[in-house]
Amino acid sequence: MGQHRKKEMRHDIKVVLANLDKRWQAAAHGEVCRRVIGVIESEVSHPITDVLAWIPNFAGEVDLAGVVAEMLKTRRVFLPRVEEDGGMTFVQVGAEWASKLERGARNVAQPRADSGQDLRDVEVGRLAVLVPGLAFDVMGARLGRGGGYYDRFLEKRVGDDLLTIGVCWSVQVVPQVPTDPHDVRLQWICHERESIRVS
Repeated sequence: MGQHRKKEMRHDIKVVLANLDKRWQAAAHGEVCRRVIGVIESEVSHPITDVLAWIPNFAGEVDLAGVVAEMLKTRRVFLPRVEEDGGMTFVQVGAEWASKLERGARNVAQPRADSGQDLRDVEVGRLAVLVPGLAFDVMGARLGRGGGYYDRFLEKRVGDDLLTIGVCWSVQVVPQVPTDPHDVRLQWICHERESIRVS
């Protein structure tokens, strides 16, 4: 039942995202980015030193270029890269990151392996992980696209001092996301209207 509901929800949200007004999106990207930056900057008692962001690749996905540009001023930024074995890692990027991309699995844009250091080879401080998805609820549950990349990545880092932020549009926040036992719940949900601290 859960898998069938997930499939239905994925389909429905993809249709909504594909039909978002492009002019509205262009204006709303900045508001989402401001909210994400605000959450990261609010972590003053245990500041964030490293940020894991992403590159938009799918219809209707939030563009985090504004977050990347702002974070690069004071923090290290890493973008996701899917490896040949199906695992996902993150590669450190600099100001010229957009010129160092290639197409990977599912024809998704990602940083070249030689763009910067691999997250696994870096001694990191406190991480903020910006997590994409198709649907989120206010309890921190997330519905991804079905590849399981972020679920596996977050599962390996359970116990680490992470700040996890789901990033989306308000239309992607639903009453309840169907979950599996291995799904990792997020601490924040940010969209163009508000930043929600998960209780």
